[in-house]
Amino acid sequence: MASDTNIHTSPGAAKGGVPPMRDLAFSMLALLVDAAATQLRVTTPGLATAAESAPADGPVDMREARAAIDAANALLAAVRDVLDMDALRAFEGMLTQLQIEYVRHAGRGS
Repeated sequence: MASDTNIHTSPGAAKGGVPPMRDLAFSMLALLVDAAATQLRVTTPGLATAAESAPADGPVDMREARAAIDAANALLAAVRDVLDMDALRAFEGMLTQLQIEYVRHAGRGS
């Protein structure tokens, strides 16, 4: 009967109530990308519906945007082995776009 205890556990299932690292990393990266986009007042394609991803009003916060971009890049480097290739490429693309937006704003003196 001991062999029946793990019958419903899949390799990626939560252990002890903690979600798999892949899921945690994806969620944390999505939050950081969204935070950076919000601070830069740009949309976050692929993460929200059109209404949810509308740029906020107000001034751009370059300090907060940079912190979110840097944190997302550091996290992505640390968890790249647990993400599937599609998610990895999507986050790399989004972070590249955010870095481009950051440079654009920096060039305008925002």
